[in-house]
Order: sequence, then structure tokens, then C-alpha cells
Amino acid sequence: MRMCAAVGAAVLILTPPLGASPQQNSREAADRMGVKVQAMVGRFVSPDLSSSPLRTSFTEQELNAYLDVHGQDFLAPGIENATVALLDGGTVDIRTTVDLDAVRKVETRGWLDPLAYVSGMVVVRTVGTFRTAKGQGTFTLTTATVDGVAVPKALLVELVAFHTRSPELPNGTSIDGPFALPIGIREVELRRGGATVVQ
Repeated sequence: MRMCAAVGAAVLILTPPLGASPQQNSREAADRMGVKVQAMVGRFVSPDLSSSPLRTSFTEQELNAYLDVHGQDFLAPGIENATVALLDGGTVDIRTTVDLDAVRKVETRGWLDPLAYVSGMVVVRTVGTFRTAKGQGTFTLTTATVDGVAVPKALLVELVAFHTRSPELPNGTSIDGPFALPIGIREVELRRGGATVVQ
């Protein structure tokens, strides 16, 4: 899409209609994203191998509204208030509130382990570059902070692994190397304020 068209689309999407409340706008954006998510899941469950790849585009506003309205349905316990900023060059800025007690108590901590000294609900901010290709994703960390204090990558790796554990992934997802994209996603094309999923 040409730059002027992208700017025009962003203005139309981000400008609230007259008379609509912020809550209504958020709910409408979440509903739009929900329809797109359902279509992507449906494509994965019942793939049409004869058709061309499905391209699903969404805005940062739709993504964050969906996280706000439906996040509790799929985010791991102990994670709240997730927001994502999609920036230039594939950069993502993710903020969440995380319950560190759940992570800290899983194993015995030595006195050199930073998790031995933190507890409670904290704001975790992660900035990095997200790249995808051929059904695989990589995340290159730029900065990670807990309540505004810089933390080592090892702590972020542990937090992500803990909060992405499942019966299929008992050790969680590692961001140290490539990881498989879910629901048959081939790649994710990021741009400032939006993204397109290719499935």
C-alpha cells in the first residue's frame, strides 16, 4: 500500500466517530479483531490447500482492544494489562503487568538470582525486533525492564518460558532461538501501527 493510502487508512481507523464513547470504540475494535482471529483459526482447522495464502491485516488499535477485552481468555495466569506498540523496522514494544511471585516460587533461588529479590505485580516492558519466515519467528531483544529497571535477557527468557507453558509445550516457548508460529502462520509483516498475517 502506498504511504498516503496507509496514512489515510490509519486516520479513518483511529479517529472516533462522533458520539461514540472510548469504551464503545474499544469494543468495536476488539470485535473486528475477533472476527479476524476466528477466520485465521478456521483457516487452520479447515485449510483450503487449493487457494492462495490468506492475508489478514489488523491495526495496533484492534490488537490492543482485543487484548483488553479478551486477553483474560488466553493470556497466561498472572499476566494482565498487555499492550503492544508496532513500530518501524519490525520493532515491537510490549508492556504487561506480571505476577512475579508465581515465577519466583517455582524453584529454589540462589542469592545471585535476581528473581530471589523481586515479588508482586510488576510492569514488564520489552522492546525488540520480531522477524518471521517460513513458519518460524525470531525475537531479538533490545531492552527489557521491570518497573523501569533494566534486567538481563536471562530473566526475560525465564518469564516468557514460564508463562507460555502448556501440555504441548511443557517447557514453554524459548525466545533464545527460532520458534514455531501458531495456527499455520507462515509470516507476519509488521509496519508502524499495524501488521499483516500470512497464513
